[in-house]
Amino acid sequence: MNNTNSKISAALQLPSAAGDATDEPFVTAEQASTALNLPLYYFLDARKRAALGIPYYSISRLVRYRLRELHKWQVRYAAEQAALAANQAKAPAGGAHA
Repeated sequence: MNNTNSKISAALQLPSAAGDATDEPFVTAEQASTALNLPLYYFLDARKRAALGIPYYSISRLVRYRLRELHKWQVRYAAEQAALAANQAKAPAGGAHA
């Protein structure tokens, strides 16, 4: 029985490796906007955050961000947008009836 409890507690522990996101401080919307050079409303408007898939943490009524996660999101989002633009460039200009 004791062995089972130790397995459960080990599974519930968070990794504590150096550079883990848990040791990174939270930043405000203003700080995130400035750091990533993006419009402030991306971080303040809940609908815009959801539409863009911006990672955030809700602490009571406060919304906070981690810069490392935001940077990863920004790189991934830019790659997705570039892929969409490339696919649209390959599409025929006249549509189906041209």
